[in-house]
Amino acid sequence: MTSQTPAGKGVRMPRSVEELNVVWEWDDPEGMQVRLAGYQPRDEYLRDRAERIDQLAAALSLNPDTDLFEIGSGEGVMARELAPRVNSLLCADVSLSFLEKTRATCEGRPNVTYHHIRNDYLAGLPDASFDAGFALNVFIHLNAFEVYLYLREIRRVLRPGGRFLFNYLDFGEVTRPQFHEYVKSYPGAHPVAVKGFMSWLGTDVVRKLAAEAGLTPVPGSHDDQGGVCFLTLCREQEAA
Repeated sequence: MTSQTPAGKGVRMPRSVEELNVVWEWDDPEGMQVRLAGYQPRDEYLRDRAERIDQLAAALSLNPDTDLFEIGSGEGVMARELAPRVNSLLCADVSLSFLEKTRATCEGRPNVTYHHIRNDYLAGLPDASFDAGFALNVFIHLNAFEVYLYLREIRRVLRPGGRFLFNYLDFGEVTRPQFHEYVKSYPGAHPVAVKGFMSWLGTDVVRKLAAEAGLTPVPGSHDDQGGVCFLTLCREQEAA
């Protein structure tokens, strides 16, 4: 298959996005941790996940009746802790190795189910089937097209009034040095490697993409931590 876009006409391209998603597969603990958090020490990573549990539960108003989904469940450490707080939890990931790890981590949690995301951005999930969803350290790797396609599907699978919390990257004291590190690696990088690069979209673009997808930011939910930004979106209630 060759690209027919003006910038890449005649260039041999991967046969599918799933070929690029191999960047998220791993076969040893070190490879797993790099894909989860780059070179952040594991103890720091696990501490961060644990500290976000209560914050996320509050932001999404989780309760025993909540049907929840997670995009990019990773090794399942958050799912394991959140499952007892909700009615059901769907763990979705593009990586089969991470889904397998999540199954092992969540063993004994009967209300947890699993979904392999192919090149469909949640399109296989039923309409209005969740009260809330979240994704941490996932949208930081997506381009504007991917963000929009995900947000459009997220709106569809959320029930009216449902919320979705995620993080993305803007320029700030934390993320600006990271941007320049990726700039050094970008020229000549393999397309599979680029799929795993971070992506700087900025708050203005993310808000406009959310509006285009039919989602509204929850007032006061935007939290900029040195360029790592957290935002909660809402599917508005249907008009009477």
